Amino acid sequence: MTKRTVHIVGGGIAGLLAAIELARAGVTVVVHEAAGEFGGRARTREVEGFLFNRGPHALYCQGAFKRELDRFGIAYSGGRSLSGSSKAIFDGQLHELPTSLGSILRTSLFGLREKLAYIRVFRAIMGGATGASSFADWLDEQRLPPRVRAVVEAVGRLSSYANGAEEISARALLEQIRLTTGGTMYVDGGWISLVHGLADAARAAGAELRVKSRVSQVVRSDEGLHLLLHGGESITVDVVILAVAPHEAAALAPEVDSLAKAAEQVRAVRASTLDLALRRFPSQAHDFVLGIDTAHYLSVHSGSARLAPVGGALVHIAKYLPVGETPSDVVAELEAVADLAMPGWRELEVSRQTLRGMPVSNGLPRWDRPRPGVSVADAPGLFLAGDWVGEEGMIADAAAASAIKAARAVRLWLSPFPPKHRHARAQPAAACEP
Repeated sequence: MTKRTVHIVGGGIAGLLAAIELARAGVTVVVHEAAGEFGGRARTREVEGFLFNRGPHALYCQGAFKRELDRFGIAYSGGRSLSGSSKAIFDGQLHELPTSLGSILRTSLFGLREKLAYIRVFRAIMGGATGASSFADWLDEQRLPPRVRAVVEAVGRLSSYANGAEEISARALLEQIRLTTGGTMYVDGGWISLVHGLADAARAAGAELRVKSRVSQVVRSDEGLHLLLHGGESITVDVVILAVAPHEAAALAPEVDSLAKAAEQVRAVRASTLDLALRRFPSQAHDFVLGIDTAHYLSVHSGSARLAPVGGALVHIAKYLPVGETPSDVVAELEAVADLAMPGWRELEVSRQTLRGMPVSNGLPRWDRPRPGVSVADAPGLFLAGDWVGEEGMIADAAAASAIKAARAVRLWLSPFPPKHRHARAQPAAACEP
């Protein structure tokens, strides 16, 4: 391998984006994916014409992932909104979800005093409110009526998929809520269509993509880094990007203390989901429901994107799990949400997918410590990318932002002059003394 070859471990969103960024800059790139296909949690499976993502997936219209898809010219299509009414669940009853001034005034969820408090707090959020500690602490400072606070917490869960107000950074979550108001898109053909677009773009740029290529370990020596592949092959390289989960990164490079520490400190975001394929959407059903006093969510993404046969419906029901909670069997609980929102659905079921404790994100942005950066200080030549890396965004947006940042850091690393030397060369020469 040449000095300008970069090996990327992991063929999910982060790994593929980093590969495109580097390959288009003229760097030789090899991507190693242990599975038989690329995509990681962005994979989609088809059952009787229904396209099941791994739980509910949304592309944030103002997020880093969409930004990079558009910059790279990756084609995709889909819908930006749901067609029916949005409801809130509180105390087992449905209420109009307050999403606009009109719905705030109409909803039976609030009394007059609570409506005024809700308007006030959302004006503060949209006006750029921030906080230096946890989201829970920020909510304490707002002195909100209990039901208003519960709704704001529910909106935070919806925006971030995270159920951990005491641990999540107020700054990060308030930014995420503002980002979400810019709209979301549900993608035609499922998220695997985005994966295919990324893989095609990486190959077109010259990257080599390998499936069933399992890296067993990354070892450091005086010569540089060595990739030990499953089966015994060893490759000496100068640069490696680990685009994998934190515990996997730590296991791949056990000699790197900072990775072991990061793996201990990260807090995964998880959800349990029930995805239902229905012959048709029941009459009088609601296509979006958000739990207020429970951490539930229901949405019909096939109402906006091509994910089901003509006339069919694909419904996502989820429970946002508290950070650190051991997943339990919540299928009956999620079915009860479907009963409330979509009476008559049971006779229309074609197929289902259940995911228990599915990782939504590998790294909650905590208020008390930052996520690790893309450069591994105690392992020169080793870089990180993924949804647990860097300070920008959450979920797929964090994966995308860190991937591009890691790729650009690698380009500096491969440069014949360190950044400070290049900077010095760019200065005009001093005049000579006569």
